[in-house]
Amino acid sequence: MRYAEKLYDFLTSLNKQKTAEFISLILAPQFVSMSSFLFISLYLEQDIKMKFISAFTTITFTSILPTAFIYYLIYRGRIDHPFIPEREKRTIPYLFAVVSAFIGFLILLYFRAHWLIIAGQWCYVSNTLLIALINSRWKISAHSAGLSGPLTLMTWIFGYKILPFFLLIPIVGWSRLYLKVHTFWQVVIGAVVGIFATLLQIYFFSKIFA
Repeated sequence: MRYAEKLYDFLTSLNKQKTAEFISLILAPQFVSMSSFLFISLYLEQDIKMKFISAFTTITFTSILPTAFIYYLIYRGRIDHPFIPEREKRTIPYLFAVVSAFIGFLILLYFRAHWLIIAGQWCYVSNTLLIALINSRWKISAHSAGLSGPLTLMTWIFGYKILPFFLLIPIVGWSRLYLKVHTFWQVVIGAVVGIFATLLQIYFFSKIFA
């Protein structure tokens, strides 16, 4: 009971605005992509050379380059915020991310990376394109999709041990709702797209490569 009271006091003492902003930052798609691809590259690849190639390729083409392009757009005055709250201004960054990730996918194919890393990279390409298509008509949460997709890939690799991390999805969803950048259904559909699109594609890749 004492610990529950302490937890309650801690939660009520938090500045909700800053907490929501912090959660949105650390669970942003580019940071989730960076950490998950680094981890699975080091885990799945057998030799040091391929660990480096896979990690460098996935991180560069799914995280570093798309993030750099967003800050370039901010510098040019095309957008005002890294998370791009305006639906209409998300299309170009999404398409850049698709092209960048596809180049990374081709590089991974060339070096014959582990099939799950190749599959994960392709999921980033196709899921981002799917989100861009949906976003052209209706705003969807990239945070939810960008978190649920990698968690689904990690679950395929590591099994039920990853399931507790799915609790991060409602947490990041809360942050997006509190900041008033998404509606409830935009957050939910983003998570659903991330999970099921990733699961179907990994299953398809497993039939080809495994």
